[in-house]
Amino acid sequence: MQPRFNEKVLAGLGRGLATSGKLNEEGVELAVASLVRFAAITRAQKVDTLFAFATAAVREASDGRAFCDRVKREAGLSLRILSGDDEARYAAQGVLAGSPGTDGIVGDLGGSSLELARLNGGKYDGGTSYPLGPLALDTGGSFNADKISSRVRKALSDSPELKRTGDVFYAVGGAWRSIATIHMELQRAPLHMLQNYEMGVPKLLTLLDELMAGKKHGDLVQEVARRRSATIPYAASVLAAVLDIGKFKSVMVSSYGVREGIIFDNMDEAERMEDPLEAGLDALVDDDDPSAEFGRALIDWLAEAGAYTLPRRLCVAACRLVDIGALLHPDHRADLAFDLVARAPLPGLTHKDRAALALAVATRFKRGARNDVSAALLDNETAGKARALGSLMRLAADFSGRSASLLKHARLKCDGATLELKVSSQYRALVSESVQKRLQFAAEELGFDYSVTS
Repeated sequence: MQPRFNEKVLAGLGRGLATSGKLNEEGVELAVASLVRFAAITRAQKVDTLFAFATAAVREASDGRAFCDRVKREAGLSLRILSGDDEARYAAQGVLAGSPGTDGIVGDLGGSSLELARLNGGKYDGGTSYPLGPLALDTGGSFNADKISSRVRKALSDSPELKRTGDVFYAVGGAWRSIATIHMELQRAPLHMLQNYEMGVPKLLTLLDELMAGKKHGDLVQEVARRRSATIPYAASVLAAVLDIGKFKSVMVSSYGVREGIIFDNMDEAERMEDPLEAGLDALVDDDDPSAEFGRALIDWLAEAGAYTLPRRLCVAACRLVDIGALLHPDHRADLAFDLVARAPLPGLTHKDRAALALAVATRFKRGARNDVSAALLDNETAGKARALGSLMRLAADFSGRSASLLKHARLKCDGATLELKVSSQYRALVSESVQKRLQFAAEELGFDYSVTS
């Protein structure tokens, strides 16, 4: 699920809805103009399937249907007005699209509503919509933390979703992503990427209190969320209440939400079951490139050492990315390859997964590769396994000249004490001095002895 074009406009349709019962007039004009633009872009891009939808503000407003009629007339788009259950279900499926098999509670904070959804066994298990979006909570006047908190807690006091115990809360929505970005800056997070960014609740609650008080981080709020700055205290209040009532231990940010959930819902069963990491690799790696053939051969070649390197899923990904830095400048390719992999548009990875995968690929190009991101995120054992994998990939590349046809003339054997390179006798000449050094280095990373046999 890779975006070709991504643009967002904060129209604020629900601003003032709680008191007027109608959509915000300025927001309507901005939304219609933006939708006319988006419709023109989709036609120019020859998009053949459109999912145009409206959420809580249009659903609740007395003039919501009139807005949809105007959009149809001026932009040529038929808007589907989602129900609260629709929003909860699609938000949950959006999380599943990026992190399949997830169990727990998903919360999607929009401008006019909060949707809470249960995920059980990687499937949607019901949800509820609450009128707790920042625009719904802001009824005019200055933000009053105690008053807003009391209102939110009253609305959530009987929430069936928050009665279910769970350690991780999955946060969806632009305002919460802005709070996560602020947290990321303050914590000097080693990897600046919102998808699957995890925040411990105790420190996060301190930040939420500060954002509600409005006495700290003003410049950072303006820098990160200028258009959302007025809504941040309300978003912080809702999140604080959710975390306290639900007794969560950490918050995991999802960049995937209702939009991705709708796409996911319209996939066939086989597509929904596909690992999103594999789908991301398919989009990133040209299957017709010779290096792709080498990467596929490498997956099987490394199987013997699989127990001593990274989990198979990451090992397969590293093999498919084996040559991602091959054409870069040799003095910098390890560092550049690390950054490319760590920040690649690959879903289904935690930040630790990204760091381990990037370290393996960097080590494929340079012995003893180091990076501040991996140093901060990985324990010594995981870092060692990543370097071992990268060293074995480098051994395979040097032996075969990155050729799948030559790689099949050597086999790895690994018994937990010795790393053996078994080479067909007629291809023994491929075991150069450089290849023997690569074998030695790989064995050292594994803590094994090594040998070459025929």
